[in-house]
Amino acid sequence: MKNTSLEELSLPYELKSHNAFILKIDSQALKNNPLKDPSHRHNYVLAPKGDIENPPVIFHLSGYFSTGYQNFTAKTLNLNFVQKLDQQVVQKKAPAAVHVFVEATTYWGGSQFINSPGCGQYSDYILKELYPAVVEQFAVSSKATRTCVMGGSSGGYGALALVSVKGSPFGVAFATAPDSYFEASLLPELFKVAPELLKYKSLAPIKKKIAAGELQEKKSFFNLANALAMAHCYSPKEAFRKDFLEFPIDLHTGRVKSKLWKSWLKHDPVHFLKARKKNLQGKQLFIDVGKYDNFCLQFGARQIAEVLKEAKVKHSYTEFPGNHFGLSERRLGFLEKLATSWKSHV
Repeated sequence: MKNTSLEELSLPYELKSHNAFILKIDSQALKNNPLKDPSHRHNYVLAPKGDIENPPVIFHLSGYFSTGYQNFTAKTLNLNFVQKLDQQVVQKKAPAAVHVFVEATTYWGGSQFINSPGCGQYSDYILKELYPAVVEQFAVSSKATRTCVMGGSSGGYGALALVSVKGSPFGVAFATAPDSYFEASLLPELFKVAPELLKYKSLAPIKKKIAAGELQEKKSFFNLANALAMAHCYSPKEAFRKDFLEFPIDLHTGRVKSKLWKSWLKHDPVHFLKARKKNLQGKQLFIDVGKYDNFCLQFGARQIAEVLKEAKVKHSYTEFPGNHFGLSERRLGFLEKLATSWKSHV
């Protein structure tokens, strides 16, 4: 496939059941993106050792401020996600599959894996470029029931967004603590960071301070970056000014700007899954969330389950007695479920 290349990845540890690769894509979808982020992307891939014809494929989407290749980083006195996954496959607790760790980060830390005028065409990059490249390079199964997209937090949001796009190749999705029900999860964050945002009249001084390392150590930095990232992902084109962007609340009074806020809500899974219910027929979704999620995402997850039930979409819903952190273990637990499911539906 044009604009793609594959090379072996050398790791500082041994994998018993997988070979590791870097799938490089010179993305046309991301070329000239608004944030001037690189269009050349490196996606890390695990492929099962041995002769497996048309293996299933699983796309892993990272949470906000994370990258796909962080799953491969060696840890002291502990196993990383990739090593745990490899161990699961050896023990036959996870499916032997091609695992694609999607690289879709942006200057502000995340793309939410969607097309947006503020970040670029990330959904197109994944569905129209990365997925076909994986099919060509690894000859994965063409059955939608053997094609999964999964992630936690922003990655869970991306899984719901990508599985529900018209013509999506994914037939299975796992979303743990997916960003959702923006009234409870996102609006409070905007109120919290409004005093910080009010200090600036343009993005230039913010970027200048980030380049100098002046903001990263502040407690407010994550909230500031997250607000800016979500604004770039969810705002319509008219919300972007030459030097700054408009937020769906008045930064001084806190009043909600109904028109702009409604445009953000169109990107909320609680709303867009209703609009895309036809695209979800015949698919299987797994929703998972902690009862004490730090960003109140349990409320959104419960509403998503209601939407899927009403739309008669095959799904599973679980809550665990935890919060928003440590979601990697939830992903590993899901792979055990998926192994059982795929064994019974070969």
